[in-house]
Amino acid sequence: MALVGVFSLLFTFSCRKNVYPDLPKDNQLVILAEITAGDSLKIPVSKSIQVGSGGIISFEEVISASVLISRSSDGRSWKLRLNTSPDFSGNPASVYTGPQRPHYNTTYNLQVQDPLSGTVTAKTTIPAPVRLSRFDTIANSRYGFPTLKCRFTLTDSPGVNHYYVFEAVKQLVRLSHYFYWKGTRYNYDKPEGKKLYEEVKNSPGVKLLRDTLPSNIFKRLAIFTDDLNVDNAQASSLDSPFRRIFLPGPVVSGQSYTTAFSVDRKYFTADNDSSRGRVLVQVKSVSPELYNYLFWYEKYKSDIGSVPPGQLYSPPGNIQNGLGIFGGSARREWVFYFDRLL
Repeated sequence: MALVGVFSLLFTFSCRKNVYPDLPKDNQLVILAEITAGDSLKIPVSKSIQVGSGGIISFEEVISASVLISRSSDGRSWKLRLNTSPDFSGNPASVYTGPQRPHYNTTYNLQVQDPLSGTVTAKTTIPAPVRLSRFDTIANSRYGFPTLKCRFTLTDSPGVNHYYVFEAVKQLVRLSHYFYWKGTRYNYDKPEGKKLYEEVKNSPGVKLLRDTLPSNIFKRLAIFTDDLNVDNAQASSLDSPFRRIFLPGPVVSGQSYTTAFSVDRKYFTADNDSSRGRVLVQVKSVSPELYNYLFWYEKYKSDIGSVPPGQLYSPPGNIQNGLGIFGGSARREWVFYFDRLL
């Protein structure tokens, strides 16, 4: 899953100051994209805009871009289209999408062209499938707070360093209303559907039904680990909550490795209808450049309270002539329902 909503958190934080002091501040294309094996393509595109003279950077949607993804193995390419779905309306970037689903062990090239901001390019390789066994969960607690502990064993392939990232999010859902008339399904939430329903609601067999649909809005959940081999120890104490857990390739390379992490259950159950959703727990193998970008972002946020702003480290990306990251991932995912959705 290319978590567009999750990546928007990077935009929100980065706009506070210029974390790229060596680059022009205006009209730089910004890409924060993760493509995942088996998922449809989603590429967020924005451009940087300086606000005033204080080094603060904001971001603006780019709706005039040409977004092209090609496969290195055979040169086949796909042009992505601007997606104007309401699900992406809260995003600080325009989102370009396509139905194509990337493959494991495959390299992809990205090219984004915009008449005002120029052309940027990037390349990434999606890793092999995540091999994992004995995944189990148990209700637990951490410092008196309830958690869900996830324990599993990774089975790594020899000869290749895989970089693992563990994370958990709550994906919000929206309630959909629909009905059937003469064998055809109609969307009651659209004006034309509601009008038709009022005309036929007393007909035999016509009944207003409800369903829940996953949105592209995600709430990141704090996670914890006691694994001393994770890279998080370089960013903060392992007593701290993290947005992601980072397990470097050399630790696992060519062997079976058992580890665990715990997810804060604070947001598992919604306190209002707008916060209802499902919990996604993910174990991902990611490309090295994506691992490095996300790890340094984790460290950068942890350093905020202890390092003078002028010395904060800006995450290195792989977008040529622009800002951000284009990374690849393979994922195993578990879905948990704690909210009553209907």
